Amino acid sequence: MQILDYLQTTGGILWLVACLPLGVFLAWLAVWVINKVPASWLCDYGETPAPELLTGSRVSFRREGILLSVLSVLCLALCRVQFNQGFDVYFIGLAGIIFFALMIAVCDLKYMIIPDQFTAAVGIIAVGLSIYDIARGFRILHFVWWSPLLGAVIGAGAMLLIDFIGMLVYKKEGMGFGDVKLFAAVGLLTGFPGTVYAFLISLLTATVCFLVILAAARRTSRPAEAEEETEESEQEILTAQSYLAFGPYITVALIGYIVLFDAVHFLANSYLELFHF
Repeated sequence: MQILDYLQTTGGILWLVACLPLGVFLAWLAVWVINKVPASWLCDYGETPAPELLTGSRVSFRREGILLSVLSVLCLALCRVQFNQGFDVYFIGLAGIIFFALMIAVCDLKYMIIPDQFTAAVGIIAVGLSIYDIARGFRILHFVWWSPLLGAVIGAGAMLLIDFIGMLVYKKEGMGFGDVKLFAAVGLLTGFPGTVYAFLISLLTATVCFLVILAAARRTSRPAEAEEETEESEQEILTAQSYLAFGPYITVALIGYIVLFDAVHFLANSYLELFHF
């Protein structure tokens, strides 16, 4: 069903209204889960958990929960618009992926870690949806059976390539292996060429955020600073930013690909048509 037609139906209106309490509930559940999971999930292998991780009050619904609620409601509504009447299985599965993706973003931003358990959940749901998509013959996510496998390989390979480049430039890992596993899970859902689109979205998002942070840092620099000191400061920012969490950008790409599914493929196809692909 076309999006505009769906929005004019009673069912469409009711579903969009239902996304409000559902999104708030998922945000509350996300806060509860992050506070209740074992502390070992939120630190590197063999690392001693920080005291904050042992308190059981890692995030607050009054702080992170409010933003999560807004994002959850918006993402669920957009997801329902994309996968509406006749595609309830897709909506339920993708809502679950959005739920885990938002928790991954919070954990990576706050603790610089992507819990393997959340990544595994994304991967399991992605595999289930991919099998359903191909077996039922809808072929919305994948046109061929090997698309999820190729997507996983491309996703993991892209992250490994970035890590390799980071090691060459900075003599240190550019990102953690958690990013590699997460993008492999993303690839299972997006397939080929969707994984390429998701990768480009993540790079674009990361680049924009990096430029904003760099511009803000330059504006707050004191006028009396020497040019050499300013350049050194910018270099420190460049080096520091290279190790910032990339997981949130991956989740932005994943969620963006889901909630703007039709728009992403329309823009990609329109661009490729310029080169007669």
